[in-house]
Amino acid sequence: MKPILSLAVLLTLAQGLLAATPPSGALRSTTVGDLLLTKRKPRWYNEVWSYQFLFDNGTQATLNYSYAKLGFKDPVCGADFSVASFNGRNFSVGREYPEDRFVQQSNPFRIQIHPEMWLQGLPPAAHQVHFATTKNEGFFLDLEFSKMTPGVAWGDGTWASGDGEITMYLPIPMARVKGRIGVGKDTILVEGWAVLEHIRQTALVADILKRSYRVFVPGEFPQFLTAFQEKDGDWTGFGIQWTATGGRQLLPASSIGIQGLEGKMPPAVISLSTTDHRSMVFKRASVAQSASILDGMEGVTRWVVKQFVGDVQVSRGRMDQGGFYQYIGVK
Repeated sequence: MKPILSLAVLLTLAQGLLAATPPSGALRSTTVGDLLLTKRKPRWYNEVWSYQFLFDNGTQATLNYSYAKLGFKDPVCGADFSVASFNGRNFSVGREYPEDRFVQQSNPFRIQIHPEMWLQGLPPAAHQVHFATTKNEGFFLDLEFSKMTPGVAWGDGTWASGDGEITMYLPIPMARVKGRIGVGKDTILVEGWAVLEHIRQTALVADILKRSYRVFVPGEFPQFLTAFQEKDGDWTGFGIQWTATGGRQLLPASSIGIQGLEGKMPPAVISLSTTDHRSMVFKRASVAQSASILDGMEGVTRWVVKQFVGDVQVSRGRMDQGGFYQYIGVK
């Protein structure tokens, strides 16, 4: 099987789409329908279930499960897993399978693309994610979720731009996790923070997106920010924050400020302002992992991705305020 690492990274680009029309409606709670695969008909159609992890020992990881119709091949499902600062080293691996491997059920909720690659349990009541492969060094992840912030979506969750739509949900805005993570023969017990996003996409993102910056701040009252730059346009986005007095609050951006954007490095500072003078400001503290999606790709898949998308640089690291981020830049 050919790796799907690049594919799932492409799908996460959908989390940074500039839309001419933002989602309609107010913040609402997510349901099981917001987690299930819909398999829509467009030639280019993708869904990704994207986990971001920040463990208490400093290790940072990303796990993406995905379903994809890319137009040039039969639909596939797959996974990619990246881990930074695992015993001082960074690792990544990807797997790809025919679409008939994808199995889901709503009650009890479970999605599986391989006997060793699945997620189950409907947040915020319960959730578990599992990933294992013997490819390369061998990789393992098994985590139980607790203290989950109830999931949210901005209305219908859909941004419309040109002929494409991106729908994004936050089924787990923030949670504590506990379990095991392993590379090769080295498996350790971990505890930490986690976020789960689910994205549905109906267009090829490289024709729309130039950059994307997503920030996650853990804690009892978490914060979330997604900012994105259109291929030939300005930055936009939105934030969500939880407070002790006001509960969850949506911050639609009237403006996005970017400082220190140089070369392949993520911006040093990102800020968001709303029309009613609310704001969010985050400073980048470190870069833990940075790589091209073309790394490790072979043959026809590499050629097609390079022709249709170009090179895409993905960086992950820490923000101030104890937060963490994922930054994506398309050449």
